[in-house]
Amino acid sequence: MTALTITRPPGTAGLAWLIQGWRLFTAGVIPWMGMAAMGLLAMMLIGSLPVAGTSVVELLSPFLVAGFMVAARAARAGQPFSFYLYVNGFRDAPQPLAVIGAVYLLASLLAQWTMQTMGGEGFQLMAELAQTRPDKIDPAQAELILHQALPAMAVGLLILTPALLATAFAPALVLFDGFPPGRALYWSLWACLTNWRPMLIYGLWLTLAAVVAMLIPFGLGLLVFVPVALGSSYIAYTELFVQAPPPAEAGAPAEGDA
Repeated sequence: MTALTITRPPGTAGLAWLIQGWRLFTAGVIPWMGMAAMGLLAMMLIGSLPVAGTSVVELLSPFLVAGFMVAARAARAGQPFSFYLYVNGFRDAPQPLAVIGAVYLLASLLAQWTMQTMGGEGFQLMAELAQTRPDKIDPAQAELILHQALPAMAVGLLILTPALLATAFAPALVLFDGFPPGRALYWSLWACLTNWRPMLIYGLWLTLAAVVAMLIPFGLGLLVFVPVALGSSYIAYTELFVQAPPPAEAGAPAEGDA
């Protein structure tokens, strides 16, 4: 296992990560879009399976991320890459990545159950209106959503957010640094919390980019957004987690050391 320490970049680093992710994408547009198309198609096919399709997608998501991390490392080194790199996660770290996927799946199921339980009729009504005619809502329905559904969604978000932060860099830590899954989840969460300023800026810009991508028809925007998002995530990983100095040269432990 690689000895690492967590750095503390300035808040402006969040936007810089996204810009560098875009540069990685533009340096190899065709292979990046090919990887995105293969990954999204596989996830769509798996997600269409009855009953457990969505759960299987969430369980396998760290393997998708791992493939993009390997591709981003290769692209940054000027090496060729393609969708065949998806096998790296299954070959090199199948059990740790499966554990990370299971943790995210459990958090997602818990958040969903909490929202449905707390939201009750208001949450169900909001879901129905979103699929039909949200502009036809009446005052009674609006009050029901305001007092039941929205607080339930806030609680669900509080449950899901730590899981998202913990799994953000965990696949890379497992694959590149040999971290066990529990330690990788902890380090990822701690790195995100101690660097909340750049992570917040990064998340806001990434959300804006996602909205723009969703507006582009035929899913073409996603073929750009996914590689840029995951490529920039790799850039963030390389800047947040750096090799610790040898014990003889090390001073006091960094805040992120564990």
